[in-house]
Amino acid sequence: MIVYPRKIHDFWINGIIKDDSRFQSSRENYERLLIQQMRDKGYVPVLDMQPQFNIKYNHEKDHYTFNLVMYGIYLGKSKSLLYEGFSGQSLIPKG
Repeated sequence: MIVYPRKIHDFWINGIIKDDSRFQSSRENYERLLIQQMRDKGYVPVLDMQPQFNIKYNHEKDHYTFNLVMYGIYLGKSKSLLYEGFSGQSLIPKG
């Protein structure tokens, strides 16, 4: 069991995807957006906790709704730009 030195905060985004052929590219774009939002607030991703991407088809409206959740720890705005994320007990430098 990994014990994290700081409180883990969840970041999430909900939305609609109309074309099921775009799931993968949409997911990747939303993950990048969420990571940028984390860094803007001084957080970095917890790399040991995989993003949770849930989808549900709405038959009446003929589209998919999704929920993406990612987890981060607070480092501060300037430090968050220096690290890829946090894994185990270590910060992983960008490189």
